[in-house]
Amino acid sequence: MKRLLLSSCFVCLLVASVGAQRPRDARAILEAVHARDEGDHARLRVRMTLRDGRGATRTRDLSILALREDDALLTLVRFESPSDVAGTTLLTRDHDDARADEQWLHLPAFRRTSRIVANGRARSFLGSDLSFADLTRRHPDDFEARLLGEEDVEGERTWRLALTPRDAAVRDELGYRSAEIWVSQRAHVVVRSKAELLDGRTKYVQSDALVRVDGVWIARRLVARTVRGTTLESETVLERREVRFGDASVVADLFEPSQLGG
Repeated sequence: MKRLLLSSCFVCLLVASVGAQRPRDARAILEAVHARDEGDHARLRVRMTLRDGRGATRTRDLSILALREDDALLTLVRFESPSDVAGTTLLTRDHDDARADEQWLHLPAFRRTSRIVANGRARSFLGSDLSFADLTRRHPDDFEARLLGEEDVEGERTWRLALTPRDAAVRDELGYRSAEIWVSQRAHVVVRSKAELLDGRTKYVQSDALVRVDGVWIARRLVARTVRGTTLESETVLERREVRFGDASVVADLFEPSQLGG
C-alpha cells in the first residue's frame, strides 16, 4: 500500500513534477501520479481551519516535514497551536516496495506514541475532514480504474477517473466504497476528488491553483468537505503559509517514532 489518492488531500501540499510522456489510459495516469517527484528535505507551515455545519470555526497551525530516504517517503505532521493539540504529531512512512505503509501518532497529553493499524485509518484525523488513510499514499494496484474523460477544473485541464478499491481490505482501510478523481494533465496531481464513504456520506476535496516551487508543484489551498445528502456536515481548509525544499535541517533522525515526544 503506497502513494496516491485522496491525498488529493493533506500531504498533497507536497506535489510533483510532470512525467516525460503523456499517459494514455487510466492505469498509466495512476502510475504517473504515483511516480511523481514530491520534493525532498521539505519544510512547510500550514494553517488548518475547521468549520462545522453551523459555521463555527476553529484554527490550528501545524508544520510538515518530508524526507525521501531509500525506498520510502517520510512525513512528519506536528501541531503547533492551539494549546489543546500542540505537540500532537503524526509520522508516516510510505514505502515504495511491497511493505505496508506505517503510521504513528503521538499524543502529548497522554505522553504516549501509538501505532495506527490499517483497520483504524478510516477514522477522522483530530476532528478534521481528513482521515488517517488520507494522509498516506496509495499504489495503483489498490484500485480498479476507469478513464471517464477529460474536463476543465478551475482552468486546469484534467483526466477524470473512476476508482474502486481492489478488495474489502483496501475498502475498509480507506473507508469508502468508490471514488472519482480529477488529475492535472500538466502536473500529474490530483486536483479534485469525490469519495462515497462507507457510512453513506460523501467527501469532496478541492485543490486551488497549482504553482511550482523549486521545480515541485504545490497547491496554495485545499478544501475538504463532508456532506450527507445535501447537508454540509463539516469543512476543513488547509492553507500553505511557507514552503521550503532542500532544507539541510530536515534529517532522518527527526522521523524516528522514539523521537516524536521530543
